[in-house]
Amino acid sequence: MELGTCSWTLGLKDLEQLMSKVKSLGLDGLHFCEKLTDYSPIDVKEIAERYGLKIFAIDPFYAKPENSSEATLPNAISYYSEVIDFAVEANSPWVTLQALPKWTVNCSSEAEKYTFLAEACKKLDAYAKLKKVKLVYEAVNRYESSIMHTALECRNFLDQLEHHEIKIVLDSFHMNIEEADAVKAIQETGDQLASYHISDSNRGGIGSGHIDFIQHFKTLQSINFNGPVIIEVVLPHLAPSTPPRNSREWEQLDNEIKRSVSVWQELG
Repeated sequence: MELGTCSWTLGLKDLEQLMSKVKSLGLDGLHFCEKLTDYSPIDVKEIAERYGLKIFAIDPFYAKPENSSEATLPNAISYYSEVIDFAVEANSPWVTLQALPKWTVNCSSEAEKYTFLAEACKKLDAYAKLKKVKLVYEAVNRYESSIMHTALECRNFLDQLEHHEIKIVLDSFHMNIEEADAVKAIQETGDQLASYHISDSNRGGIGSGHIDFIQHFKTLQSINFNGPVIIEVVLPHLAPSTPPRNSREWEQLDNEIKRSVSVWQELG
């Protein structure tokens, strides 16, 4: 299993600094989770390659409309089509879609939201196939998304889409909030699982909370999972989207990530 991280957890906006930091942590690559209009995809590709890193996914962290009047189905499809184009040029195989519900703010019911998401996913999947890019959808907890919080909800939704190739991402932190049985969720997702994200129950590294990562690891092995594992940790004393603020916190985060890398590798 290749190991990576999400760029948003580091808060480094300079590409050289970002890639250098990811490499120093002993990782194989990253999810690029930034405001894409601030970057050239060619620069992302070339600087990642210079450090021997993979861009596992283009995972836009700022993927919501600027105001509610822009939250329409055509605008959502247009936005994510541009993300797919960015992925092609950045040599990234995946684009993540879990921010799509942010575009459903004008929907008057949950049923209307699901219809919106289904239409968007079908259009985007067709476009992604033409561009030879895969789409993935992460089950995100209720405090960060208005819809589709569990593995089962994602599977049921995707099962209704014909001839799609959209896979699922599961995150130990989100599962700790939403799943009655995280191990069962991993088992039942099976070969639909594209990637597994690591953060403990307090958003920290492995062992800082109460998640049973040994059982998660064994379950991933049992379903023959071979996708990338993304270590997406935040220092437990910081707010969920706050990167390190000083040298002491950088040292703490580096240690959390390196320790989690070591533990995960030893499990293997």
